Amino acid sequence: MIQIIKYTYPTEKIFVSSCMDSGEDDFSGFDWSAFRNDLSKLPKSQQADYFTRREVLSEHNDCHKHTMMQILNESINQYQSNDPAIGYNLSQAGSEGCDNHLDGWRVGMDGCKAGWLYIASCGSETRFGIIGTVSEIFELFDNITGVFIDIPIGLYDRDAQARECDTLARKALKPRGSTVFPAPVRPCLQAESYDNACSISAELTGKRLSQQAFHIFNKIKEVDDLLQQRPELKSIVREVHPELGFCMLNKRIPLLTQKKRSEGIEERLHLLEKYISDARAIYQSALAQYPRKLLAKDDIVDAMMCCCIARAPVSERATLPNAPAKDAIGIEMAMHFYLPAK
Repeated sequence: MIQIIKYTYPTEKIFVSSCMDSGEDDFSGFDWSAFRNDLSKLPKSQQADYFTRREVLSEHNDCHKHTMMQILNESINQYQSNDPAIGYNLSQAGSEGCDNHLDGWRVGMDGCKAGWLYIASCGSETRFGIIGTVSEIFELFDNITGVFIDIPIGLYDRDAQARECDTLARKALKPRGSTVFPAPVRPCLQAESYDNACSISAELTGKRLSQQAFHIFNKIKEVDDLLQQRPELKSIVREVHPELGFCMLNKRIPLLTQKKRSEGIEERLHLLEKYISDARAIYQSALAQYPRKLLAKDDIVDAMMCCCIARAPVSERATLPNAPAKDAIGIEMAMHFYLPAK
């Protein structure tokens, strides 16, 4: 069952949300910055102790997620809760939806402790959330034209040859080339331990593996398995390295700040705001909705960079290398990035 819910706050503004299958209410489109600003204007006693009214507007059984999103958008438009004078729905959350846009949904994804953070964009509408597996994104959204994800895609099966995209990205990111770690060969993904993975890698390539690579083996394998099981997605799911993406947006100059530090987050948000006007609002909303034990701050900016590349005009999207090779099962080995014309 799906519920459409209206919240009324002591600031006299509203927020329209949804709740699916008795799960948690969705606050991904909530403008937390505006709410905190409004709340700060109330008396101190009311700031510390207040009630929020939760009103179920409608309930729908056996409702497809895409249909639910349409119903939610209709409710947002009906109550005008995306008008800053009336409500806290972010402005992009109340558009007429994706069906009016021929290019469909464009999605950026980054792995996090809870699974995968996605930021999806279609026309003027943007949504974000956390899902357990990459395949769920194709259940959540219809008409997806691109999924750009921070994970190695396309793997060799043996030999010591490095993927050309890894080599070129390390050169482009000097002196921060170490942020690009060598992708494993595919048989390593079956390993049950780090030592086992290193033994397989040494046998097939003559080289051991980094701990960093091993720690995301489950996510690399998940995406690799998905593309083997659903070959039609090979042209939809693409690889991104966020630091390469930021470098290219910064006129090919690598960012030297650490993305896990506040100055690094700020520098990356400043770049993103030039291409995603509500980047900071999305960042703050994601921070407020998910605790750090599920979602780190840098996961949000990385997913937003992936989304930025997904949203880029095709004519201004490029790859390393320019002419990508494919692995033995036909999966492209390339890192995609946005290179603005101006």
